[in-house]
Amino acid sequence: MKLIYAIAASCLLMFLLPCSADKITLKDGTSFEGVVISEAGNQYVIEVAFTKTIKDERRIAKADVVKIDRDLPDVRAFEALAKLVPTPDLLTAEDYPQRISAVEKFLTAFPRGTKIEAAKQILETLKAESAKISAGGVKLNGAVIMPDQYEPNAYDLDARIMESKIRTLTDQGQVVAALRIFATFDRDYRTSLSYGALLPLIRQVIQGHVAENKELLLTIDARIKQRDSGLQGMSTENRNITEHAIKAETAEIDALYKREKDAKQLWVTPNPYHKASLDDTVRFGELELTRLGTVKTVLGVEGGKAYRDAYSVIHNGRTLAAVSAAINNAKASGVPRRYVDQLENAARGIK
Repeated sequence: MKLIYAIAASCLLMFLLPCSADKITLKDGTSFEGVVISEAGNQYVIEVAFTKTIKDERRIAKADVVKIDRDLPDVRAFEALAKLVPTPDLLTAEDYPQRISAVEKFLTAFPRGTKIEAAKQILETLKAESAKISAGGVKLNGAVIMPDQYEPNAYDLDARIMESKIRTLTDQGQVVAALRIFATFDRDYRTSLSYGALLPLIRQVIQGHVAENKELLLTIDARIKQRDSGLQGMSTENRNITEHAIKAETAEIDALYKREKDAKQLWVTPNPYHKASLDDTVRFGELELTRLGTVKTVLGVEGGKAYRDAYSVIHNGRTLAAVSAAINNAKASGVPRRYVDQLENAARGIK
């Protein structure tokens, strides 16, 4: 594992440390890149790289130079380093070592750089956050939630974590992946505040997904015909190669579709040249839009509050009757069985 971190950090550092070069502009209007390595009297000594391995030194009179735009490699390297913070939500403990190592290597490479203090602050932030995540914390909405904060709010926080994952996937254009996670979210967190917050986006995503696949269905015959026409215009050798590739790709698409259907996947992977997958996507998407159109975003009951209330009753020495009533209220509020089990396990021994 340490080797993996070292390799990852080295790769990141290579990105952070580009080759430096100053830009020298002369009075005659010409300019070139090099590194001013020294000044000798009324001349600049400039190292010019012709290739990665072939370099030469040039001496240029200071009087012939209009300006020198100094390249500060630590500044350029820091631009990428600065992007390491703030870290995104939901990073795991395994995501921090390579980030920390990259900053440490930067500090070693530029011990007297102009960005040394800022880099140290980034390193301190990453190390502090890493320690919290390693201790069981979860970063959400820019803040790390520790276990003692998580446990009383498990239902709501898990809903918020899943909501965040869905939003991230939609932002990345991974629509099918987002909708598949939403299917679980829809089942387990219907009475969470996150559900009402996420529902308008999901409706919009499904509408766009359905519209896109409807368009693909309308044009599939024409596109297949156009593809076949293109094949006929190829040489025999190229046509045979292309037809073989198309056949192999089609077999892979068919196999994927079958696997997903056998697994009872509601949101299959649509392919522009696979009619069944397009049909399934449009049909199920329209059903979902109809169903979600009837869902109320204003909660009649709030599962998160019911869970918190039950947790509080259990951990504050209340009577068995009060505990039973609170757990039953959590059940009635749509809190999933696994959360109810946690409450019941915590209540064992209460008399």
